[in-house]
Amino acid sequence: MKTLLLFPLLLASAAFAAEPVVKPVRIGSGVSGHIHPAACVTTKGTVLVTFSQSDYRNLRLTRSEDGGKTFSPSAAFPHTEKLEFYPGSLTTLSDGRVVHAWNVWYKTDAGKKSRFVQFSISSDDGKTWGEAKNLAKGAAEVESVIRHPIVEVGGSWLMPLMDRTILYDPKSGKESPFGDGRNHGLTPIVKTPKGTFATGTGLRSTDDGKTWAKIAPFPAIADNGWRFELTVLKNGWLVAGEVLGPGIGGEKWRYVVSRDDGRTWDFDEPFVFHDPGRAIGGRACPRTVQLNDDTLGVAFYDTDAKQDGGSGMFFLRFPLGRLGRK
Repeated sequence: MKTLLLFPLLLASAAFAAEPVVKPVRIGSGVSGHIHPAACVTTKGTVLVTFSQSDYRNLRLTRSEDGGKTFSPSAAFPHTEKLEFYPGSLTTLSDGRVVHAWNVWYKTDAGKKSRFVQFSISSDDGKTWGEAKNLAKGAAEVESVIRHPIVEVGGSWLMPLMDRTILYDPKSGKESPFGDGRNHGLTPIVKTPKGTFATGTGLRSTDDGKTWAKIAPFPAIADNGWRFELTVLKNGWLVAGEVLGPGIGGEKWRYVVSRDDGRTWDFDEPFVFHDPGRAIGGRACPRTVQLNDDTLGVAFYDTDAKQDGGSGMFFLRFPLGRLGRK
């Protein structure tokens, strides 16, 4: 892919001179609109990726059983084939089940368009999916949207929705407030191995969300958290995906890492993982997963028609060492 110039800054580094140039795998073509991928790795090591083939229609699911090196042809996700939807998230639960959540467009009593969240659970590594269940719709004329993975808190699911931040009990279907009850908005929230919560708005809590402290400086993701991401690695590092440059897709994408439970961030050693030397087509929304102790992967898209193969969805594998010192 001549126009997907990955690692342009790192190829000149002596530290990585012996490593081969890794190219992303194309997992979809001809994509357009709100493509917004989601990704997870199952307990069996299968990589699942969902993305929208076209605006609000044709949600696709693809899977890889070799750590993201190759992917199956994408297939329509069964519960959204007849819906007008907005893409959501994928989460692997601690018991091995996978939760796929998405957003359904509907008309309110006043005739205006709004959205609410549905989800389905797979108990067989993402091969089949249980019945779709609904979360409560937001207040009148208020959209309820999910874009980021669920966080397990006890027996409940912490879900950062656009209109509210909730603890959802999957057994009873009841909702309760999280922490101090504030609405964090459509932003990623993660929980570290030490039990610390951090948000894409640059907040950090060590007491289960009862109080929050501002992280400063913080990666430039806070203003548009729905586009970006925050990921926790097995070693406890936090990784923030930044979209840099003008426009909704920016001109290059990079990771910034925290190695001290989210307190401070290494802006001196960021990792640029997509820099094609032009404006990037689309709305960004990369999604990162950990494939094993030493390897990460990121699902992303670029709608520039002039790149080799045209508009596409991609999956890039890269060594954990790319994120700097271990």
